[in-house]
Amino acid sequence: MKIEFKKVGFNKKEITISKQKLSLSGDLQRSKRDLVDFDAKLQGRVQVECSRCGKEFEVDIDEDLKLRLSDGVYRGFDDDADVIEFYDGSIDMEQILDSEKASIQTDYHLCTECKEGENDGST
Repeated sequence: MKIEFKKVGFNKKEITISKQKLSLSGDLQRSKRDLVDFDAKLQGRVQVECSRCGKEFEVDIDEDLKLRLSDGVYRGFDDDADVIEFYDGSIDMEQILDSEKASIQTDYHLCTECKEGENDGST
């Protein structure tokens, strides 16, 4: 789902997108001429790989996201939100969902067996 930057106004616009077992929902709202704020919630399940043994398993996801979407290069610094730049005049919601999923998958995860091994002192 793509949304043109020029169609996002100063009033909140509710957006929901789902893909596989993951959904992203929240409010888009223009904050400045070339910036849109996206306060969202990422929920569902994601297939990940254990960082120790390589076993695949699913994790539950329930995260709040605060994103600032830029129409072109973002020339500022932002402590309050992660910035995503788009270069074709539109916001690609599927790209945001895929990016968040990839970020979760590349994180450090331990399966139940490896967590138990860590707790009993064996490695």
